[in-house]
Amino acid sequence: MNSKIKSVLSILFGTLLMSIAINGILVPNHMLSGGISGISLFLHFLFGWNLSIMNVIFNIPLFILAFIFLKKQFIYFSLLGMISLSLWLEVTSGIVIPTNSPLTIILVAGLLNGVGMGIIFRNEASVGGTDIIAKIVNKFFSISMGNVILAINMLIMLTAIFTFGLDIAILTAASMFISSQTTNYVVDGLNRRRTVSIITSPDVGQEIAQDIMDKMHRGVTIVPAIGGYTHQNKYILYANVNLREVAKVKNIVSSHDPHAFVTVSDVAQVIGNGRGFLPLEQNT
Repeated sequence: MNSKIKSVLSILFGTLLMSIAINGILVPNHMLSGGISGISLFLHFLFGWNLSIMNVIFNIPLFILAFIFLKKQFIYFSLLGMISLSLWLEVTSGIVIPTNSPLTIILVAGLLNGVGMGIIFRNEASVGGTDIIAKIVNKFFSISMGNVILAINMLIMLTAIFTFGLDIAILTAASMFISSQTTNYVVDGLNRRRTVSIITSPDVGQEIAQDIMDKMHRGVTIVPAIGGYTHQNKYILYANVNLREVAKVKNIVSSHDPHAFVTVSDVAQVIGNGRGFLPLEQNT
């Protein structure tokens, strides 16, 4: 299937999930969502204004920003996302998911919304609104889009406290948190890796690197260094592995140098050539 057709279908499916979360869970339980959808819901509850029309109107100035800072393909796909979400909101307006438990409300709304946004983000698109702001921040500062959206949405939640009460605001906040974490997982959770940095002596550094390459089939970068305190020559070994392979790296290092200094860092994505890594051409 052509990649652009696949992206279009994915965006349509993602916005459908989001519209079901809004009309099926949030509206019946008088809860807010994040971003432009949250503002639209806020005004819908207060004045009865149409959700889909407000979604289009409020997005106009944000798409102007998008044309200035973001790639044109992202903008076109985001326009599709915004328009399809507005249409799906009309189509699904009669859907109500029967729920009585606050926990069920939080989980279902958060998961549906998070999966929908994650699918859209994976296809280099958004539904407009604060998604555009999150994309701009992610582009220039490499901050997770899900966390940027969560921070912006907290401001909306504070307004909800004074208008609809603390209980509704807490349910909204919990749902948005689950949504943001689900978005992060869908976007990059399956590609999470660990970066291992090993500081060791040049006498065994090459042997450690060779063992990692031979036994684990992982690439290793060797960087010559000098200890700031001892002023002795060192090797810094750098490798990316999955979670299950961290223990193997530790065993290899300890067998050669029990006094080596090892740090392990969580990495959301590893892009480039390598087993299980994301190909670079899909992320440029």
